[in-house]
Amino acid sequence: MNVRQTVEGVRNSSAQGPRLGRALAPILAVGLAAAAVASPVEARQQRPVKVMTRNLYLGANLDPALRARSVPELLTAVAHVFSVVRQTDFPQRARALAREIVDADPVLLGIQEAATWYSGPQFDPSPATTVEFDFIALLQRELAAIGAPYDVVMVQPEADLEAPAGAPYAKDIRVVQHDAILVKANAGNEVVLSAPRSANFTSKLTIVNGLGQPTVVQRGWVAVDAVVNKRSFRFVNTHLEAFSAGLRLEQVRELIAPDGPIGSATRPVILVGDLNSSPELPVPENRLAFQALLDFGLIDTWAVTHPGEAGFTAGFNELLNDPSAAATLEHRVDHVMVTPGVGIVKSRIYGTDPDNRTVDGMWPSDHAGVAATLLP
Repeated sequence: MNVRQTVEGVRNSSAQGPRLGRALAPILAVGLAAAAVASPVEARQQRPVKVMTRNLYLGANLDPALRARSVPELLTAVAHVFSVVRQTDFPQRARALAREIVDADPVLLGIQEAATWYSGPQFDPSPATTVEFDFIALLQRELAAIGAPYDVVMVQPEADLEAPAGAPYAKDIRVVQHDAILVKANAGNEVVLSAPRSANFTSKLTIVNGLGQPTVVQRGWVAVDAVVNKRSFRFVNTHLEAFSAGLRLEQVRELIAPDGPIGSATRPVILVGDLNSSPELPVPENRLAFQALLDFGLIDTWAVTHPGEAGFTAGFNELLNDPSAAATLEHRVDHVMVTPGVGIVKSRIYGTDPDNRTVDGMWPSDHAGVAATLLP
């Protein structure tokens, strides 16, 4: 079927920043239902919409670089971080992620930690601009290669970090993280996407590294309005702060504020993302952001469709190579939530199937993904 182009995409090919992509439209359907599990017959009649959240994992733990207390330590630490990024090999992981996404078949896909890694001359004060890994482009390439292309609706740059690496690289290494929304490219002309928007949160973490230098960690959100068969909803994707419960709560308040992407919505809302918060987390402060969303009225689709089941999504090891990791996950921080009135047909966790790992035995990400079938 022909794709109806309804949103003018933004593609920034400047070497200074991420490649963004074009924004197309179309998708599948929906229907009005209560915020409860819809029956299979009802779901078939109303042709539900599938959505998914997926944290791609930027490829390494950045802590060694942040803890370095001297320039020699920093050079060693950054070289180690980038070696881990190469070892966790996103081009390989993108193939596994693409297979997973095809299986889930979401019309709208929210991704987090969609990193672009750059290199540049060592100790150069200007930003590094040579692309080493562009996660969004690599994922799109793999999806297209298996006949399931997705287009970029909107990308929001998040944390932008750069530091010099020592041997064997002797380069500056830069990573820019992104949140993004992708849309199924061949879904036909049944969905119209409009008003794509994004922003960084004003509440943001400042980390002082081991050298006494402050680093600002940006987080944010992306959103788009969708009309499907004359029914409409707003799709919001976010990645909340991981290292401060207070800032995480403030970021939720920005989302649900009267001018925020959730609080300003005049249509049903589907929120997806890595919220770094959940009701079962052992530290009470880490439950607050999730509770604030519940208090606002959002509904946890996993709890509705899998009452009493943990549904853990996080806890894979840094190298993604522990074959038992999927059985020992400890946290549920990746969520699909909806406003009242959205019918919830089913939800499913992806990324824990041992048969869908890379040729080197790596899991697709350090998080599992969550897909939901809904009736907005």
